[in-house]
Amino acid sequence: MQLLTGKSVIITGGARGIGFAIAQELINQGASVVICSRTEDELKKALLFLNKHGKAFGIVCDVSKISDCKKLIKFAKGKLKKIDILVNNAGVYGPIGPFEKINLEEWEKAFQINFMGMVYCSYLVIPEMQKNKGGKIINLCGAGVGANSLPRFSAYFTSKFAVVGFTEVLADEVKEKNIQVNSISPGGVNTYLNEYLLTVGSEKSGKKMYQQALKQKKTGGTPPKLGAQLVAFLASKDSNHINGRLLSAKWNPIKDLKKAKLNDNLYKLRRIDKELFYEK
Repeated sequence: MQLLTGKSVIITGGARGIGFAIAQELINQGASVVICSRTEDELKKALLFLNKHGKAFGIVCDVSKISDCKKLIKFAKGKLKKIDILVNNAGVYGPIGPFEKINLEEWEKAFQINFMGMVYCSYLVIPEMQKNKGGKIINLCGAGVGANSLPRFSAYFTSKFAVVGFTEVLADEVKEKNIQVNSISPGGVNTYLNEYLLTVGSEKSGKKMYQQALKQKKTGGTPPKLGAQLVAFLASKDSNHINGRLLSAKWNPIKDLKKAKLNDNLYKLRRIDKELFYEK
């Protein structure tokens, strides 16, 4: 049985990496999707594949600009007629290296994409979800949040940490509107971001992160399907009891989440390695 039959979804950054895997999974679960990307060629390739399996539309969009986000929402309404689910996935590493040596304009741009893009899209879809008497917002917070800090990745880590805090606040605000807001860590997925980290080299990224990226490339990392399946679950009615949480695709099996009884602290911002991801 498909979890999302008849549902309409927006996925930012849906043309490649984990965003593309999410688009595939949600289409397989019966949803119609709108994806966006800053790159037209990548968008066309993604849509060519996705439309072989379901209904997908796409638009070039830079989520760091609210004017582009408005165009995205308008486009989605025109194509899908309604918006049930928003997946805020678009993200970049931003400048890598010692904080005192990085370009602050690049740092700010990364924060605009990773954090403000999520804020803009969420702000714009909530009125649309209210019309539908409910909805789901799912935010990708990266592999690092809740585990260890990421030296030399200050823009990325700080912006993704902010995503989780915003998730908790917004979830409390809109729960009476039957809108659930959650964030997920997909784990160390082999995407273009990992390749980019290898490209910049150990001098900027640091030996530890560089060696970790090499190991991840060799071993394959966390399968992107795990994160995509968690998003599909959170987008479905089966997750209506989950709100304002940070969940790990690697450490939170969906079978457990389906029956989880969550108190005010459990699965909020916590470390997400196997030993520490639990309530004390």
